Amino acid sequence: MPEKPSFASQYGNEQVEFVRQTCLYVATKLGDLLHDLIVVGGLVPSLLIPKGSLSRAEDAHIGTMNLDLGLSLALLDAPRYENLTCRLRGAGFKPDVNEAGNPTFQRWKIEPSSALKITVDFVIPPSLHEDEGGNLRHIEKDFAAVITPGLQLAFKDRQKVVLQGSTLLARVSYL
Repeated sequence: MPEKPSFASQYGNEQVEFVRQTCLYVATKLGDLLHDLIVVGGLVPSLLIPKGSLSRAEDAHIGTMNLDLGLSLALLDAPRYENLTCRLRGAGFKPDVNEAGNPTFQRWKIEPSSALKITVDFVIPPSLHEDEGGNLRHIEKDFAAVITPGLQLAFKDRQKVVLQGSTLLARVSYL
């Protein structure tokens, strides 16, 4: 997947579709953990507002280049986050690297082809007095999440969405 565009006009429907397919793929791999995960960020508008429901006068959301997943604090119980990272690895995900080649443990990637890379960014609400927004919570040796104040509100006001169609790797339907 290309680098994040600088202008709204550079986002395409195909990029959003790849991220949506990644979301569906993650849901099929983490099904029983979904209660402790929430989709936040740029994919949300396309999940909540059906295609074609906007009038021509309304601006459509520009899109997204990645999947942002919020983690509930309940996942910090050792067997649960280990289960999450084990399943992600088994599904083909691994920590991404930044431009300098250093690992970014809060962002994992999947590369279903040599021409396509999709990333998943992990965020978590603060839980310790010293937590500061934007810092990393290291959960495992190679797994972290960005501390995000207010994220707990997304879990209180969540809306379930049915995803179906193709994943990055197979045709599935998930409720």
